[in-house]
Amino acid sequence: MKCLTQEQLIAYMEDRLLTVNKQKLESHLDHCSFCQKQLEQWIDHLEETVETSWENSLSEDLDQKIISTLSPHPVRVLNRANPMPTTSLWKKRSITIMKRVTFAAAALTVVVSSGMLISPTFAGYVNAAFTSSPIDRSAPEASESKDIRQMAYDIGIRKAAQNGFAQPVNKSTTDQGITLEIKEVVADPLRISILASVRDENGKPLEIFWQDMFARTDEEPIFTIKDQKGNILLPAPPSDTRKESIRNPNEEWDSARNTAGFLFLSRELRSYFDDLSKIPDELLVEFDIKKIGDTKGNWKLSVPVDMKKAKAATKTHEINKSYTTPQGLKLDVKQITFAPSGVEMVIDRSNAEDKRRKDYSYELVDDRGTVLGAWDSKEIMRRANKQKNVIDSLNWRHSLPLENGSRDFHYFQLIDPSTAISFKLGSVYTEESAAFRATLDLDSIEKAPVTAEDQGDRFTFKKYEKDANRVVDVEGFDDGAYSFNADGTATKLEGYQLAFEGTLGEEAAAMFPFSAYWSITDENGKKYDDVQYFIDRTDYKNGRAQLTGSLFVLNIEPFPKQLTITATKRMVEHRNVDWEVPIFSEK
Repeated sequence: MKCLTQEQLIAYMEDRLLTVNKQKLESHLDHCSFCQKQLEQWIDHLEETVETSWENSLSEDLDQKIISTLSPHPVRVLNRANPMPTTSLWKKRSITIMKRVTFAAAALTVVVSSGMLISPTFAGYVNAAFTSSPIDRSAPEASESKDIRQMAYDIGIRKAAQNGFAQPVNKSTTDQGITLEIKEVVADPLRISILASVRDENGKPLEIFWQDMFARTDEEPIFTIKDQKGNILLPAPPSDTRKESIRNPNEEWDSARNTAGFLFLSRELRSYFDDLSKIPDELLVEFDIKKIGDTKGNWKLSVPVDMKKAKAATKTHEINKSYTTPQGLKLDVKQITFAPSGVEMVIDRSNAEDKRRKDYSYELVDDRGTVLGAWDSKEIMRRANKQKNVIDSLNWRHSLPLENGSRDFHYFQLIDPSTAISFKLGSVYTEESAAFRATLDLDSIEKAPVTAEDQGDRFTFKKYEKDANRVVDVEGFDDGAYSFNADGTATKLEGYQLAFEGTLGEEAAAMFPFSAYWSITDENGKKYDDVQYFIDRTDYKNGRAQLTGSLFVLNIEPFPKQLTITATKRMVEHRNVDWEVPIFSEK
């Protein structure tokens, strides 16, 4: 089965598919990281929108209130997710989240059902929501605009364009009947966003998400950034040595597409420059595309980007406030930068006492305590994550290595530069000792579950049972688990699958403990490193993370009698660390 089109995705979310087709799509989602990312981002946006909309009570102007809280472009499609061969943490949210938002969706249906009849404004929004036609909030109907000032899904990019930082390009190249056109570009020292389109020989937008451009097998760069002298600029490598090195030079570009056929290609620029003052007055972005969809060809374009105006409007303020937490984490809040499209915080961190793994969260607050933005560890489960007002479309890893630690770069949507801002440390996450141990007799566990607990972290392991209604979309693989290869073929996974459900302790950080800390051995001491983890459901209640899923041990021949799962470390959250310091004020 091929990847989902936007029409299929929308039909699925609106529950308009036949049962068998819905099951096939859900089966495909279990194994396709690209479609998983599409669905997850779509639902995240839906949840946030519904929660915000229903803060207002029913009233005569409810349609206007709802429209004012919604993005003009609710449907986003991102590039293919990075492969994670040993830590496949896809939450299989297709069914779970549908249940979770059932009430909200049903409530919204009431508004839509009546609002479509009585409110032309609301009817215009419902029509625009799935055509990506931006909304004139004062007009009864939405009309299409091809201006990045209206079409950009990112608030900061949209605002920068409205403030005069959009540059028209209007360059195109055609091959094999397919035309690639670059319409506009918005750039400042923090990031660059390009508005493009791909159309057939009749001018019709192609239903292509450019996943081939971001495929795992792509090794040639599609985008090259140069300075005005023609020198190729290269981004700095990430500091996260625990992760596999980047194989795909295109994966740090974010690719979003709306159903009007326009593409938004964005990436950060900070990884190219350790000092924003080193950014040249002009950049050149070169496109070199060898394949669009299934069509091979040659599409080349050069896009000049004038940086002078945006550089002049970007202001960096030094902070240089330091603090060492009781847990031994040293933070040096270096600087804050206000750019046309957003705000950047630069923070150095290091371990003052030991080399234990540590992380942190914080808030940016004004003088009344209002949270202007909040950052949290990327490893925190979404339900527990405290992030607010962040720019989430940057695929960069937000960190560069230093001699004794790392330099973190965090990006927030626009904050009024006239606001007095304070940095308020939230939580500190530290790696602590653990003594988790679960001994599983593989014959007995087929009949009775086994529960193990350590410091409040409680896990129950039991026989894995396949969903009887599951439909497999690859012929011949209905008797076991399988994975998709980059070329679209399937490979059966040979091994042993075990179900589990767990609740983390009150002091435990809401992070997945599996890939980092679980070790699996058999009765002879043989260690199994080739393990995949599948998460079916996550929740966060009363300060404790809950999760349900399964693990799949590959290459387990000869089959053991016993498996032992141990963990000698765990992540702990130290809440409400008391440090708040003013970092910026123009008064």
